[in-house]
Amino acid sequence: MTNVLVTSLIENFVMAAMQDDALKALISDLGEGIVIDPELLEGCSVAAHDLDDMDAAQAAEVAAHVFFTLFETKVLEQTGESAEPEEGEWSGLVNGFRFVIERDGDGDLVVDFSEAPSVSPSDA
Repeated sequence: MTNVLVTSLIENFVMAAMQDDALKALISDLGEGIVIDPELLEGCSVAAHDLDDMDAAQAAEVAAHVFFTLFETKVLEQTGESAEPEEGEWSGLVNGFRFVIERDGDGDLVVDFSEAPSVSPSDA
């Protein structure tokens, strides 16, 4: 490899790491208590009237849409892990961040994003 190519690869890696740190800080500051309203859902494949009955995959779609809309970050992966419509709770991962969707005290659906705990080799 040429020095120019190596330098370019290092610069790209450093920029990606800085963007990742900035996104983590943004999620830490603004990632909780986000009310899912019809305006926020504009363009989402899951309609507001379908939220109460969504399955885990649909919850992941909603969380991914909110993530993209609010944090202006392309969603590369989304996974719905659980869906408990009767209890009003859904969870999963978007781009490695944990999401939980649940009803707040006012009856609104809210989504919280947080850093997913890392899995150590002994946990795997």
